[in-house]
Amino acid sequence: MNCLLFAIAITAPAADAWPPELEGAVNGTVSFTDESLFEVPGAVAEEAKQDGAAPFVVAKTPPTVDLAFHGDLGPDAVTRRLWSSWGDICVASDGRVYCAIGDHGDAVGGDARCFLYCWDPERKRLEQVVDMNRVVPPRAGQPAWSKVHARIDEGADGKIYFSCTLNDGNRAGQPEYGFNEHLPGGQLYQYDPATGKTTVFADLPPRRCTATSILDRDRNTWWCNLEAGEGNALWGLDLATKQPLYQGPDGSVGFNRAFALAADGAIFFNGDGGSLWKCDAETMMQTKSSFGESPGMRCATRESKDGFIYGATHKTNQLFRYSPKRDELELLGPNWLTGQYTTVMILSSDERFLYYLPGAHGGAFRHGTPIVQYELATGRRKVIAFLAETIERRYGYVPAGTYGVKLSADGDTLYVNFNGHAADDARPSHMRPNGFGLCAFAAIHIPPSER
Repeated sequence: MNCLLFAIAITAPAADAWPPELEGAVNGTVSFTDESLFEVPGAVAEEAKQDGAAPFVVAKTPPTVDLAFHGDLGPDAVTRRLWSSWGDICVASDGRVYCAIGDHGDAVGGDARCFLYCWDPERKRLEQVVDMNRVVPPRAGQPAWSKVHARIDEGADGKIYFSCTLNDGNRAGQPEYGFNEHLPGGQLYQYDPATGKTTVFADLPPRRCTATSILDRDRNTWWCNLEAGEGNALWGLDLATKQPLYQGPDGSVGFNRAFALAADGAIFFNGDGGSLWKCDAETMMQTKSSFGESPGMRCATRESKDGFIYGATHKTNQLFRYSPKRDELELLGPNWLTGQYTTVMILSSDERFLYYLPGAHGGAFRHGTPIVQYELATGRRKVIAFLAETIERRYGYVPAGTYGVKLSADGDTLYVNFNGHAADDARPSHMRPNGFGLCAFAAIHIPPSER
């Protein structure tokens, strides 16, 4: 294929405009497919030769990709500190997808921005639906939310639930953060798609924030990890009564970036030294399982019908499966090549595949930003596409990692909320090519022959 056909199609922004425009976009979205999505980057080919590197194959039919930038970022958006996305996204029951970004701004000084967006798959349009500075109006001396790090979830009532945090939620208890009666600390927010209104649904304990949550829709319970106390603590909220149903002792949660929800409602979390703990809303107990040299799980799927939770470990970057019933943990090898940081993993509805994007913290482009499909029956790792080079060449954007991935109910479309940066031709001089500063949303349509 003649690469000269593809000029960079991102328009360099005016001094006060950000994000840049995608040339040829309809409703802010471009769509493409390309055989170049299968080109294996040289760095990947070299690492694949290393001892212990997990083998992979490449798909035969390329996906179609819809790509859009998050817009309506407010005045002087190009000068904001670091546009970025840090939490998992939500596919609602009507098929719409919710995601969030923030500017990592001056949270302690009250000058930060944080937004929630909705992707409409029928219209192929990404629209901002929540501006947190309108939900929580700025006040002198009051901090401002700069990101959503915990999950976005749909409740049994069809409403969307999410919580915001600071640049570092562990600092929320420090006196310079001026929490008050209007904003006592972290809060759980409820967005109503029918009315477009966002309300404060419940307060977390004062001067605590969260970067980790999970919603048990069957039991109408929202779980989170409380930061900024005398150590991390598990906290559960009954959404029907808006009353806490559980709070663990401070310090009882170890590595605090992932929970697993079992089919019976039990919550599994990381304790100290790689140990795995369980809570059933009444008692907390240590299991006999351990992640060994890893601090614990970094991501986990729902429990499958045959009784397994899958995920990836932190630091050691191994795939695992865990049986809650038998309390048995098995490591399945590196998630990608010799192992890459992976923060979210999806089990397909037919329970044949895991989907994930390794290289979450801005470094995925160094491996071509691969989309990996792991076949449970065989352990085969298949790359659905290497996104980075093609998207950079065609649209001047470098997709560099993600903390938010979901799969449509029919298994056809993988949704990804990307961190990234603009290519050299379009990137303002003060922005570094470090995998952050320009966020994008992608809908990757997986061909039937590849699933």
